[in-house]
Amino acid sequence: MKLPEYKSLEEKTPFFYHIKIDTKDVLDSHLEKLLEFSPNCIFRGVNEAKYKLYTSVQRSWICNGLGRHSTINLMVDSMITSLRNNITLTDYYKSLNIIPTDLLYLGLLQHYSAPTPLLDFTHDYKTALYFATKGLSAGCSDSEIDDFFSIYYIDTDKYGDQLVKMDEFLNDGLDAGAAMYEDIISKYPGRHADKPLLDSMEIYTRWMKRHSFADDGLCAIKMMFIDNPLKFKGIATPYTHESLYWSNLNIIAQKGCFILYNNDRMPMEEYVSQSVCLPKIWCIDIHKSLAEYVQEHYLQGLSEALLFPDINQLAKDAYKDFLKNL
Repeated sequence: MKLPEYKSLEEKTPFFYHIKIDTKDVLDSHLEKLLEFSPNCIFRGVNEAKYKLYTSVQRSWICNGLGRHSTINLMVDSMITSLRNNITLTDYYKSLNIIPTDLLYLGLLQHYSAPTPLLDFTHDYKTALYFATKGLSAGCSDSEIDDFFSIYYIDTDKYGDQLVKMDEFLNDGLDAGAAMYEDIISKYPGRHADKPLLDSMEIYTRWMKRHSFADDGLCAIKMMFIDNPLKFKGIATPYTHESLYWSNLNIIAQKGCFILYNNDRMPMEEYVSQSVCLPKIWCIDIHKSLAEYVQEHYLQGLSEALLFPDINQLAKDAYKDFLKNL
């Protein structure tokens, strides 16, 4: 099945705060004002304006007709389980004293080409422009929308508490659970109080309960902001002090963050536009004739090697740097 697409720029306007840009001056002016008045935006670049904001797992789900065989939540859980069963990965995280969690595995799946319920965003608008103009092909149809690429952004200041933030959500849950546990043992000293969720970060952050068809884990959250590992508020269990990690080289290099969006078929912008509490997402549709200007004016020094670090190449470059200084 073909993934639904927008047929015109006008078709996008009900779902976004929408801006159409086809001159350099307007592009420069808008970006300047955006960075001045909305410094805490997160961005996503897409090289075709007609594409809707589907997660990669939605795209796989819809195009391959997988609904006949499973559910999206079970599909994601199956991939996480496969990584959990990889001995090399398990031993690697153990060697770093990192507790493997479903969030850690979701980030790994997302940044290394597997379908997930995560949408990539970045704190750096230049990174978004890089992805929007990378491999860009000129429009070759009579439809105006084929002549545009898109930058999407969310002003996290404007969203405030209306968007569930992972670090606040998990910390609040752990704090509430610890308070409840302390209250029980203080009132009923002889009573056994089970607290596995408070002791194990792995249990507390599961995508869905193991061997269960119930949507009773993180998969029950429809939309959540997962910030860059360098920006989030530390998350640790209150008694065992196990910490949550979800970092990898790509997310750090790209100043990346995620929107977890869990839905079978509805694109994210449609879900947001129907919400009574979430402001619509901003969309800038930029004419493809400006792609070369964007690359020359905004992307100097930004390369694929910087955004997708290769450990082998980093090691080779270190040796080359040594030889240069002989």
